[in-house]
Amino acid sequence: MTEKQQEIFKSALKLFAKQGYQATSTRTISQEAGVSEGLIFRHFKNKEGLLKSILQEGQKKLKKMIQPIDNLTHPKVILKHVISLPFNITKDQKDFWRVFYSLRRQMNLDFIFFDQLIKKVKSAFKAMDFSDYISESEAFMMIWDGAMVYVLLNNPKNSYIIYENLLQKFDL
Repeated sequence: MTEKQQEIFKSALKLFAKQGYQATSTRTISQEAGVSEGLIFRHFKNKEGLLKSILQEGQKKLKKMIQPIDNLTHPKVILKHVISLPFNITKDQKDFWRVFYSLRRQMNLDFIFFDQLIKKVKSAFKAMDFSDYISESEAFMMIWDGAMVYVLLNNPKNSYIIYENLLQKFDL
């Protein structure tokens, strides 16, 4: 990506996260990025193309985020690592997650990331001999999803305590 494309990309991500995708115009993005609106259309075709680029880049980052989990084998270590993900979101990842969560239901966005994560969680609960490991996995992922949203919306000062409570709850 050129420097101008990166500026457009970063500005769009910031504005989509702050104002919402629908409420953000290409004009606003161009002003934030310090480029002409035509440059957005030249590089990304339209606002949807820009969003698609953001989501593709985000999916690459998500893949890297869960890659370490693929190599884990002990079920409790897997679950501990998964439950830590919302609490380890870096500042530069927060805008992507905010955009993703705001559009997830509207645009039916679910990445391979979630399929892989759920598969690992199910295998962990199955390995721990839970009789209904599927329901246990779904409950775990509901809590995980809630933790993700809570961290994104509230920026809690006591994240570590919340994380520790979740580890205790699941005996991890």
